[in-house]
Amino acid sequence: MFKKIFSSELGRGAIILLITMNIFWFLNLLFHFFMGRMLGPEEYGVLAVLMSILYIYGIPTEAIQNLISNYVSKFNLKKEDGRIKFLMLKSLKKSFKISLIFFVILSILSIFLSYFLNINLWLILFTNIFIFLSFSIPIVRGVLQGRKKFYLLGSGMILESVLKLIIAVSLVYLGFGVFGAVWGIMFGILASFIISLEFNRDILKSKEIESDFKNIRLESVPYFIAMLIITIVLSYDIILAKAFFSSEIAGKYAALSMLGKIIFFGTMAISKTMFPLTSEKNYKKENTFGIFKKSFLAVAFLCLVAIIIYAFFPDLIINLLYGKQYTELSGFLFYLAISFSFLSLTNLVLVYSLSTRGIKKPYYLFVFFIIETALLFLFHNTIFEYILAFMVSNAIMFIGTLFLLIKWKNKD
Repeated sequence: MFKKIFSSELGRGAIILLITMNIFWFLNLLFHFFMGRMLGPEEYGVLAVLMSILYIYGIPTEAIQNLISNYVSKFNLKKEDGRIKFLMLKSLKKSFKISLIFFVILSILSIFLSYFLNINLWLILFTNIFIFLSFSIPIVRGVLQGRKKFYLLGSGMILESVLKLIIAVSLVYLGFGVFGAVWGIMFGILASFIISLEFNRDILKSKEIESDFKNIRLESVPYFIAMLIITIVLSYDIILAKAFFSSEIAGKYAALSMLGKIIFFGTMAISKTMFPLTSEKNYKKENTFGIFKKSFLAVAFLCLVAIIIYAFFPDLIINLLYGKQYTELSGFLFYLAISFSFLSLTNLVLVYSLSTRGIKKPYYLFVFFIIETALLFLFHNTIFEYILAFMVSNAIMFIGTLFLLIKWKNKD
């Protein structure tokens, strides 16, 4: 069985990324667990909201990385390193210009956001700096992913999480509070960008070959819309909880939500491995459904295991990782596990659709965002009602995206 797994590109790539990315997410979870204990529910609630804003700022990350990976996988088939270099450098130059525009706009909007969420304006303004890295780091990582350098891709991410953890814990211990945690995040991501650029040194040494990417903007639309929907749904449950509930309840909910996100991030390695493989097969006009089926079953299995563990040991998990002060809502962890399992499967369906150019009308996806927003605004009289609304909306989105995939594929 293991010999069969390692004999396939999907198997080898998935194992490498599964190990490296789960080390990355484990270290990120350690970051949250340390911050939860060191800051306490109220300050941790503020940090969780800032992290959710960062996830939203990171919307371009997955979209750009998948788009770059798609192009690079095509060039990599023909060993066209010069075209890969041109794509990478041109994309980095444009990313800085776009980031600068967004930084100015977001800084103005931060005044309203600070008032709405009751968070220090300077914290949000400082968080806005991440927009520059959100547009640049997925470019160099996308090149590694498209070249199927899964070990190097994962190694850069591990470095990011190690530095983030060490610096953040040190600064919070020295009394810098939430600001110290945010500083740790920034230094970690910046170091990861530099090392990922270094991992692409062989591409940078190649002779640059100018290529025409005039259709890249049009092709990027489905990527940005799909990742926009996934990232917002992944993030804004914590933001709205901060607006709807007391600071203490919002902080405790943030801890539950982060535990639920373990499922999403823990299965992401499978979709990241699947993407360049199905993309290459699609370019070759070969069947891609077999890889998608294996990936889907793998994600579903991991989600089921997580749901069972969360159902039987919620108090133990929360107490062990966050402490007794967060266990008040432990009975709801099971429902959040189901919620993020649906979101994990939705993400896999959308990533597969993107890799095979299967998304025909991405604007339909906004319907699911509207449904989720409406449910969360209508049902938040209690935290349990809010969690159930979140779970139902994620189930609707999964069923809807699966239906759209079948519909789009039947039109091919």
